[in-house]
Amino acid sequence: MTIEAAHPSDSLPQRDAELVIIAALSAKLGASLAKSSIPIGNGGRVELDGASADLNVLVEAYAHQGVLRGGQPKKLATDALKLTWIGRQVGATRLILAVADEQVEAYLRRPKAWLTQALIDLSVEVVCVDLDEATAAALRTAQTVQYR
Repeated sequence: MTIEAAHPSDSLPQRDAELVIIAALSAKLGASLAKSSIPIGNGGRVELDGASADLNVLVEAYAHQGVLRGGQPKKLATDALKLTWIGRQVGATRLILAVADEQVEAYLRRPKAWLTQALIDLSVEVVCVDLDEATAAALRTAQTVQYR
């Protein structure tokens, strides 16, 4: 049996880093957060990177290092929309976009940007957590291979 090599665009390093981000955020908040799948009215489900057991805290993790490119800013806006919509459905009291890079955090906090104001108005917090160097390095390497 042959094991195929991972495709260059495989997002495994990002998925692994999201777990590290959620664990770091859990420690920072002093609350247990875990992946969550919330059923919705049409029979579908909303998948979240992290949520408290009572669904009061909902989190989307964004595992990227460095300057955002292409559709990456749109992904952050989409994550914020997902949080606000499902948060209203379940009565969440805290919505968090968790990032692990100061450049990504700075993008979300640009003073005159519509997305910054939307996050504030929609009560979506931006929280930056630190990654261990091995995880950050794995992300940077993966991004280099993935970006062509």
